[in-house]
Amino acid sequence: MIIKNNIKDLGCMFSSCYNLINIEELKYLNVKYCTDFGKMFYGCSSLKDIKPLENWNVSKGTNFSYMFNGCSSLNDIKPLENWNVSKGINFSYMFNKCFKLKDIKPLENWNVSNGTNFTGMFEYCTSLNDIKPLENWNVSNGTYFGGMFYNCTSLKDIKPLEKWNVSNGNYFREMFKYCLSLKDIKPLEKWNLDENTFKSIFN
Repeated sequence: MIIKNNIKDLGCMFSSCYNLINIEELKYLNVKYCTDFGKMFYGCSSLKDIKPLENWNVSKGTNFSYMFNGCSSLNDIKPLENWNVSKGINFSYMFNKCFKLKDIKPLENWNVSNGTNFTGMFEYCTSLNDIKPLENWNVSNGTYFGGMFYNCTSLKDIKPLEKWNVSNGNYFREMFKYCLSLKDIKPLEKWNLDENTFKSIFN
């Protein structure tokens, strides 16, 4: 692999590499100047081991949209635990269709305070049943939350999100649509949304 020190755009680098399994060499890739990681592993349905990414310096990254979209075999994201995503703006569909993703505790300390777009971030994460790790996320700059947990059929409790500051949000449609295991939606009443917007979250 040719290692460059000034890569700024890794968007779509391995997009639709359905048989990609081994990314070991990527641990040597210097991404500290990269701002765009969008769709980097889009559709890499065989990718399971992302440990080579654990020491990546993504501190300049602003676009993480669709990065692991369609990584349907991915179930361990612990290597992302110490990523500095504080400049991230777009997180839309980042883990969409990660069907086996169950444990998102590695994201617990992510600083997403500059994030504006969370659309479909965990859409179709059908194994996801605990979102408590997101409890203290600062999403106060978020404007788009539509479909964020769409079709998370194993999700049972949304109480961890009751203290989220979504005052700048203007799109929530289908945020929890088809969350078939969800029984109590009252915690989100604290978001103080108008009636129609509140209903749109679940429809």
